[in-house]
Amino acid sequence: MWGDGLGAPDDGGEGGGSVSAATSQLSFAAEFTLFLAAVAGLAVMAVRSDLSATDQRSRALVAAGFVALAAAAFLHGSLLAEDGSAAVIVPRLVGIVLVAAGTVAAGPDRTARLRLWTGLALLAVAEAGALAEGGADLATVVSAARMLGAIGIGAALLGATRRSIPARVAASAAGTVLVVVLAVSVTLSAVVVDNVEEEALNRVAGRAAAESQLVDQKQDAALRNARNTRAVLIGAAVVGNLITLATDPAAVAAAAGIEGDLRTTRNEILFAGGRLAFVPVNGPAVVDPSTSDESLRIEISGAALVRAALERTRAEAVAPAVLGGEAVAVAVVPVTLDLPTGPFFAGVVFASEPLDDDYLEGRTGVDEAVGLALVDREQVYSRSPGAIGDGAATAAAAEVLAGGETVTSTLDGRFVAAAPVLAGERPVFALVASAPTSLVDATRESLFRTLFLVALGAALLAIVLAALVGERIGAGLRRLTATADEIRGGNLAAEANLDRDDELGVLGTAFDEMSGSLRSMTDELRGAAAEEARLRGRLEAVVAGMGEALMAVDAQGRVTDFNAAAEELFEVAAPAIRGHEVGRLSLVGPKGDDLTDRLRTPRLEPWSTTATIVQHDGTEVPVAASGGAVRGPNGEVAGGVVVLRDMRRERAVERMRTEFLSNISHELKTPLTPIKGYAGIMVNRKLTVPQARRFAEDILVGAAQLERVIGQLVNFATVASGQVELRTEAVAVRPLLEGIEQRWATRLHTSHTLVVRVARDTPPALVDRRYLELALDELLDNARKYSPEGGAITLAARPSPNATSVELLVTDRGVGIEPEAMDGIFGQFSQGDGSTTRAFGGLGLGLSFVQHIVDAHGGRLAVTSEPGRGTEVTVTLPAGSQEVGATVPRKARVASVRARTRRPSAPERRS
Repeated sequence: MWGDGLGAPDDGGEGGGSVSAATSQLSFAAEFTLFLAAVAGLAVMAVRSDLSATDQRSRALVAAGFVALAAAAFLHGSLLAEDGSAAVIVPRLVGIVLVAAGTVAAGPDRTARLRLWTGLALLAVAEAGALAEGGADLATVVSAARMLGAIGIGAALLGATRRSIPARVAASAAGTVLVVVLAVSVTLSAVVVDNVEEEALNRVAGRAAAESQLVDQKQDAALRNARNTRAVLIGAAVVGNLITLATDPAAVAAAAGIEGDLRTTRNEILFAGGRLAFVPVNGPAVVDPSTSDESLRIEISGAALVRAALERTRAEAVAPAVLGGEAVAVAVVPVTLDLPTGPFFAGVVFASEPLDDDYLEGRTGVDEAVGLALVDREQVYSRSPGAIGDGAATAAAAEVLAGGETVTSTLDGRFVAAAPVLAGERPVFALVASAPTSLVDATRESLFRTLFLVALGAALLAIVLAALVGERIGAGLRRLTATADEIRGGNLAAEANLDRDDELGVLGTAFDEMSGSLRSMTDELRGAAAEEARLRGRLEAVVAGMGEALMAVDAQGRVTDFNAAAEELFEVAAPAIRGHEVGRLSLVGPKGDDLTDRLRTPRLEPWSTTATIVQHDGTEVPVAASGGAVRGPNGEVAGGVVVLRDMRRERAVERMRTEFLSNISHELKTPLTPIKGYAGIMVNRKLTVPQARRFAEDILVGAAQLERVIGQLVNFATVASGQVELRTEAVAVRPLLEGIEQRWATRLHTSHTLVVRVARDTPPALVDRRYLELALDELLDNARKYSPEGGAITLAARPSPNATSVELLVTDRGVGIEPEAMDGIFGQFSQGDGSTTRAFGGLGLGLSFVQHIVDAHGGRLAVTSEPGRGTEVTVTLPAGSQEVGATVPRKARVASVRARTRRPSAPERRS
């Protein structure tokens, strides 16, 4: 837990790179596995050398390579040579090269050769890591790579020996011995090492607890110094200064006198290390000037122990504390004068003893291997040589101060224990002790060396015996195996002809009789199997490729087929439903009836209907269902089949069509009404010229609205067709936005204002000016429309953070967008309110049109909104790297917005 911040000891302490028990056990297991794999390889070469190499020279190379690998594994595993030394690296690399060279020629099992080369490559990687210096973490990686390499070699040997009984027996014995010995050895080593580590941790924990209690001795020393100082101060020559200072904190002469007395007292009691002070009952502390400054005087005056003695207890007290940024043992004693008028409380004497590096270094003389540090949650106040780093020390202190109990851990090659240093019942500091793990490491290495040697001896003996036994029984089995291979290859006339009286002879005779029977049936079986395979393949291809969901049941209503479309529609995996009752699925008819009854008891008559699938989460999916019966060989009903077609898209299209017709009719009728009304008035009545002009202007406004609706439809049809011919150019942003500002000056009501802001370093935008202006017009029209109360509309531009694109922002302070409507704002012909009485008009094409234009430019469109606070639309476009005005024709394919919309049917807030 608190070891994450462990740093190297300040004095270069021991243990920074020691290897953990887990890493050592992994290294032990890796070398043991590699040794057994190499020995098993030698056994395979001795019993059946033809299984792993093709000629005598290759076999010699492979055998020599396995010898080198076994030697290197033995030297390192028994700890006779260190990892990374020439005694280990050289034979291991030589072995890797020899085995690889001996298996270059194609052997009988290419898969086994590939496994072997993979294992050799992992071994080479491990040796490269062993040459590097990376500490315990790299050692773990190296051992893991070596273990995987050994497993790869073992897997290759198993693959190569699958056709040889003696070799398989030898390899299996090696594997069995490996598992048993590894389990026993690792368990035994773990138990022993854990016991040793636990004992070492307990010793360090006891030292930490003892040192934390010894801080009390420093507190007792501070208390003695305070008492001695009080005895001096209450002498007849000094008591006047005490009374004066207690009654008049500003008495400079009295304070100076006490300072001199403190200096003298300090020298008389040989008080060399700490601080002395007198704190009057109503004034600031008077501190020995030889050991103090103004800030320390203030700190002593406000110390909690001092304030408690002055204001409440008026009794002696000791505690560890921080003074002047240093850890100290503090003591206070009250100064009460016996005057004729009665006891007079003048203040307290303050004394401290340092808990510094010298103190802890003196304490390590008891055991120089142990490092000590005195810390709290935030700071290391003192340390001795060999102490742990600041990060781990403060982390340990935080845990101790929170729980008040001693904690232990093993970190970076050291045993660490932290004990609380108490002030009364409250922990103030933590005393952190640490010691190197070298003793445990030595014990572990000795244990691993012994276990390795014993385990190798047992494993070698087991492998040799297994190989001999396997070879005795393998000759006849190899003959049977060879005959079986011939029959499998198509030679049904092959016979084993084993002339033996034992079980193998009986098996050989039965085998030869079986091959004769096989010859007579082979042609018939091959023909029937080929025909069945053809029929099944065609049927499975048809069912799997269907766009509609298909489900088949048997006569008992159990599901027998369930294609991919059905899995998606019901949200049920085929393996989970196949073989189970169809009643587990939910298929409801138009009147609420359960249609699974029709599948549970199939009927001969075909049927079709509309239905609803209810998924596990309650989602209802409308479908069109049609079913029929499957007949058996005698014409009976053997099962049923139902085909389900997903109708969500059809209903969504119908809903979209209805909403579009409603929107377009509403948008066309709105401007037509004033046009028709004013035109009728102008025809049927005599009007003054001003009246006629005003009516004509209203008619022009309505005509402009109609023109805008038609323009929206034409523009959207152009970009939604999938092809937009862009003529991009490097367009200066400021003139572009100022032109838009001038054009919109006459369009906005008096309650709206358009503010244009362009950042100073905004680069040109690489865009098609015409389409970009259309997109910005749509965004500005949205901002005007959805801020009915008026207010500022901001059109801004700025460079992107990486200066490779331009961001255009349109911001309003209008009604905003509800969070549940955000998913559908880019849908086509979609409105937040689809009724004809909605508050805001529009075709529902605005943001969809803008999205198409931005996609055509390779840009991004983002919308952020807060209901009732307004909306901000950000258009990110590529920055122009050419001169302003240079054109670059580009044909851009517009991606479908609908494909990116998570909920195509969700209402859109903005048109």
